[in-house]
Amino acid sequence: MRFNFIEIKQKIIKNWQVITAVFLWFCVWGTYNTDIFRILWPGFPNDIFDLIHEARSFLPFIAFIYSAIVLFKNRSYFKDLFFSPVGLLIVYSLLQIISSVFSKEPLMAVYWGILFSGVLFLLLTFVSNKEIIKKIIIVNIIIAGIITIALTAIFLLNHEAVKSLTYNFLICNQRPYEGMGGLPAEALTFGMAGTRPTGLGRYAGLVAIFCLSGFYFAKHKTWSKRKWLGMFALFLAILLFSKGKTEMVAYIFSMVFLIWAAKKINVLSIISTLFVIVISSIVIFYNVPCTNKPIFINKIVSMINEAKVKNTPIVQEVPVVQENVVAKDAPVKELIKLLKPVEVVKSVPELPQITSRTASVITLSGRTGGVWKDSWQLFLRNPLFGFGAQADRYFLNGQHAHNTIIHAMLQAGLLGTLVFVLAFVLILIYLFRLFINKEILQIEKQFLITITAILIFFVVRGLTESLVFFSADWLFVAPIIVYIQCLYNESNDRQRNDSKILEFRGSKINIIKMPEVLQIMQNWIKNEKNKLHYIIVTGMHGIAEANKNIEFKKILGSADLWVPDGISLIWLARLKGLSAKERISGADLMKEFFVISQKQDFNNYFYGDTPETLKLLNKKLKDNFPRLKVAGMFSPPFKDLSEKEEQEIIEKINNAKPDILWVALGLPKQERWIYKNREKLKLPVVVGVGAAFKFLSGSVKRAPKWVGSIGFEWLWRLVFEFKTTWKRVFIAGPYFLWLVILDSICSKRYK
Repeated sequence: MRFNFIEIKQKIIKNWQVITAVFLWFCVWGTYNTDIFRILWPGFPNDIFDLIHEARSFLPFIAFIYSAIVLFKNRSYFKDLFFSPVGLLIVYSLLQIISSVFSKEPLMAVYWGILFSGVLFLLLTFVSNKEIIKKIIIVNIIIAGIITIALTAIFLLNHEAVKSLTYNFLICNQRPYEGMGGLPAEALTFGMAGTRPTGLGRYAGLVAIFCLSGFYFAKHKTWSKRKWLGMFALFLAILLFSKGKTEMVAYIFSMVFLIWAAKKINVLSIISTLFVIVISSIVIFYNVPCTNKPIFINKIVSMINEAKVKNTPIVQEVPVVQENVVAKDAPVKELIKLLKPVEVVKSVPELPQITSRTASVITLSGRTGGVWKDSWQLFLRNPLFGFGAQADRYFLNGQHAHNTIIHAMLQAGLLGTLVFVLAFVLILIYLFRLFINKEILQIEKQFLITITAILIFFVVRGLTESLVFFSADWLFVAPIIVYIQCLYNESNDRQRNDSKILEFRGSKINIIKMPEVLQIMQNWIKNEKNKLHYIIVTGMHGIAEANKNIEFKKILGSADLWVPDGISLIWLARLKGLSAKERISGADLMKEFFVISQKQDFNNYFYGDTPETLKLLNKKLKDNFPRLKVAGMFSPPFKDLSEKEEQEIIEKINNAKPDILWVALGLPKQERWIYKNREKLKLPVVVGVGAAFKFLSGSVKRAPKWVGSIGFEWLWRLVFEFKTTWKRVFIAGPYFLWLVILDSICSKRYK
């Protein structure tokens, strides 16, 4: 057989990007089960394995340096990044790194945070080609399969371990790699820590899901289906053998989803699913003492013992025979001992040994109950920011938090956890929209079903394990998230909607750019001076309030223009396929309009906030916009105004003859005030701007422009204005997410 080197070279050049991606991904896997701080271990290096593992801990940085160079050259990859699940996860990882300043081991916490975020940056390098991400996912499946077979083989090749297996292994308390045959969990294998049952179950369950998917989607060729079915049976057997309880529950959820999504609901599928559920339930909930006697013999022995108990006195006198043998030349003291009275021991007949106990449904592995309490107490010490990566290990004496959300709270506090949860909510919405999209190719839909089943597996497993730190779980999940985002963006581009109206739960928001808003305002002032025009500038908070109060929804619906102030509505518009580029905040709108006002000689009136804020605002306006015409400023008293007081204020505003009225009473008060007085106000434009007076006056520090541009001004305000914004973030925020999910499921109702 002759090699055509020219042809091989052409194939390498053609697939160079794929080869590079796979090589770099293996570099990331290089630090699996080791870390760069091994060099600080006492006595390093103990052997050749120590040197090898220390060397491979540096491999991920080859990948990270490559991705940094590529991303720096192609900064367009960051365009709109932070409006996506991947962007939110990058923000979570950055918050995790920042929180490392509170860690007991800040350098190590930063190291693990960099590894976590580095995975995302590497995948982002290839985000323009979803086929490369797909190949990385397949490489992960192959790695999982190899590790599964290797770990099982290592166990089975250990003679003592196999010898220690009991007949009733499946239902007794034995778990592989937990002390069986002197092979304990975390024992060194090839110089690195071994595995627990949960680790073996993770790999086996992942590959079993992939094989089951292959069986369902294989073409109608007997040999192909048999191949997939055989591999599925093998890895399912290893999953049951591992006795990883959480993994079994996670696998059942994934299997049910896969059967439903693949439309394979038939008698065979139902029977096989019930079989797996029954076997898994036995392993999880029915644990008996381990024995080498067949179970049916145990039961017979148990029945005989019970019969003996009925016919035998409860207490028997049993002489204990002294077996001491005294030598001829033994001392006299030893002879005297033999002359002592015979010891009598009271004994109770042995009762049957087969007893069942139920494992906790919540803790499953039994390793989570105590650590959850300890983790919660640790979280309360710094609830907003957390303690950086691996906080549980460093603060809880090496314990693992054993829950994804708890672990996120420990590492990045409430801020990071909120961002992390938001990322997965977006993924859920992406998946829902992809599954109902009929334009996606069949082969893409099949792969999407497969990776969604795998994602469900890891999300359910996350109830007693974790996805929020650098681990094998994260290496499996991260490419799936990136692939879903790539597929969604590609699908969204094909269905791009040029409409400028976002319809959501009965509300209509104008997806419009700043220059267009300014042009509309000028037109109203110049050409429709005798008619009042009302502009709403609000985002998530306004939507949440409108859905709680029908009257307020009517008020917002009466506005002439509703512009999105807040990144949440931009995200929502993009989810619905609209080409939304920028948010329009009240403060930005005011500054832009002031520039036009100086040129066009428009008159501005400021109503709201406090006298101190208005005084500072007036000074700032004179410094920054010296030719701006200010018709007046008024701060209403903080009380319910009488009709007479209300009328006096309206007359004062009207007498000033402004072209535009800026109202800063806060939502929903300012919107209600404008709506109530819309017939009395004699001016062309009114705009509700919330806290804009505070920002422009400098009494409240606004987030830097780059923070607002990536959509995290809300995070800045939460940190610096916690008292005034925490309800909006932690109450209105989750409520808005719930509304988005409802709208995705039953949007027809509002069309």
